[in-house]
Amino acid sequence: MGLLYPEALVFLALVPALVLAYLARERPARVVVSSVLAFRALRGLRKERFGGRPRFDWMFLVELVLLLLAVLAMAGPYLIRKSSPIALVIDNSAAMQARLDSGATRFKDAISKAQSRLSATDGNGTITIFATAPAPHRIAPPFNSHAEALLALHQMRPTDAPNDSNSVATLLSSLAAEGRFSRIIFVGSQAIAPPAPATIDSILVDDVIPNLALGSFGLRREVFGQEALHALITVANFSPQPRQLEVIVEGDGNQLGDAHETLAAGETGSLEFPALRPARVYRAVLKPDDAFPLDNVAYATSGSVKKVSILFVTPSPADSAGLDSIPGVSVKTVAPGSFAPQDLKNTDLAIFEYSAPKELPGVNSLLVAPPPGDPVFDFTVTPAAGIQIAQWRDTDPLTDSVNFRLLNILQGEFLGAHPWMAAVVSGQGGGLLLRGEREGHRFIATGFNPFPYLGRRNLPMSVLTLNILSYLAGLGTSSAGFHTGQPWLTPAGVESITLPSGKKVRATPGTLFTEVGSQGIYELSGPDVPATPRAVNLDNLAVSNFQDTPPLKVEGRGSASPNQQFTEKASMSAWVLATILALGALEAMLIYRRRRRVLEA
Repeated sequence: MGLLYPEALVFLALVPALVLAYLARERPARVVVSSVLAFRALRGLRKERFGGRPRFDWMFLVELVLLLLAVLAMAGPYLIRKSSPIALVIDNSAAMQARLDSGATRFKDAISKAQSRLSATDGNGTITIFATAPAPHRIAPPFNSHAEALLALHQMRPTDAPNDSNSVATLLSSLAAEGRFSRIIFVGSQAIAPPAPATIDSILVDDVIPNLALGSFGLRREVFGQEALHALITVANFSPQPRQLEVIVEGDGNQLGDAHETLAAGETGSLEFPALRPARVYRAVLKPDDAFPLDNVAYATSGSVKKVSILFVTPSPADSAGLDSIPGVSVKTVAPGSFAPQDLKNTDLAIFEYSAPKELPGVNSLLVAPPPGDPVFDFTVTPAAGIQIAQWRDTDPLTDSVNFRLLNILQGEFLGAHPWMAAVVSGQGGGLLLRGEREGHRFIATGFNPFPYLGRRNLPMSVLTLNILSYLAGLGTSSAGFHTGQPWLTPAGVESITLPSGKKVRATPGTLFTEVGSQGIYELSGPDVPATPRAVNLDNLAVSNFQDTPPLKVEGRGSASPNQQFTEKASMSAWVLATILALGALEAMLIYRRRRRVLEA
């Protein structure tokens, strides 16, 4: 036995103070009363003095014991005992949701095997439980009994997040290197590559499961003016035989399309849905069902397709009218005299009408009928009326689907040869549409004005305008949402997020949101932010491959030997405090009963 804080024994100096309190004796005082009953009721006026023979009774002994026990509890008494502490590491990652041939999931089988292994231990030590996903962490303080540990085990649930193999290996290595555990039990779907530390007891919950999987589910907008979205879905066949599969895409609960594909064993492919109708939430379903349902479903949202922000610098604000009607576009109009380079912040592309910037813009830009001789672009300009288009590139993204013979350009200007911009469309007097790249940005100059955008009322010009804006905005890139287990920054204005389970949690804008362990749709909302869906998917084909699971490489050897017993300090402070409470309650009960007898007398 020992004391953790022996310096607390200094409080034993309070014992003499308790003795001095009991040396106080009552001094008789004469009180005139009308009867003895009144005297007993008043109990007299007491005055005390020191001296005489001490009058110690049982209450003094009880209070002395209480004081001594309180000082002992402050000193932290402990007993030294033999112990065999155990660390139990449970794989709760997405792969543990796969069903075995028995019909049970890997995770359920893992819990059963962990329970059997714990039951075989002597129970002489604490049990510390760790989970591996989304990141390795301890689920609770060490348990002192098998019953508590088993209860915590059965309350665990697998997540939709994959394991980070490096982090799991680092956890096992550190536990072995610390030498604090006599045994480290690891139950998971990945084996440990030999040689493993002697203290690690690995239990493999594995089965070679044939599996069909959905990977990424990406959406993109091909061109301006088209509401329909293009979907690209990755599929894989992790089985020893060729398989035919079907993918069904739903939008807001309605089926929008399906596609079939035959994949060889171990092959990965992709399916395209070129024109999905507009919907708030899209859901892809893989058929046929298999033993791992998590990767048979994937989600996407139309909001994941980025909205293109355009800065329109013009002396004629009416020319920007119509662009807002194009799906996926937002427009901000600025007069040339008010334009400043910082206006390009958070802008995807800029349009300069009848003007040119004083420095090279930091975004892709369109210059409409630019002035001659500006110091940045230095165009050579020849004004003209009744312009006729004489030549254009047939195979170019800017001229795709444009009928130039129907274009009616009343007036404009011809652009002369340029040092770094080449002509895509030309007339008899020079270039009418130039294109080039500078400092990593795309630039287009036109000798005519394609604005305002009139849509179907001027279809040939509208198609050309959409081609130009699509090229400058870099459309065609996909957005495949977010992944389970990977935190993301909470957008500005968002104060609450509803999880796929329906649980609503608070969020702080600008901070990492970490509760992303479930696949599905998350609803982001705030006082000034409408409910916005966000898709979170597993999207990890390595997790879906149960044919070839790489082992964990645990580096550490550890200083402890298998089943080594340790000495630990078992605190007795709790027992001492319990004794103090019991004695205090007993004293209070006896004093109450004695006072009651006196009053009754």
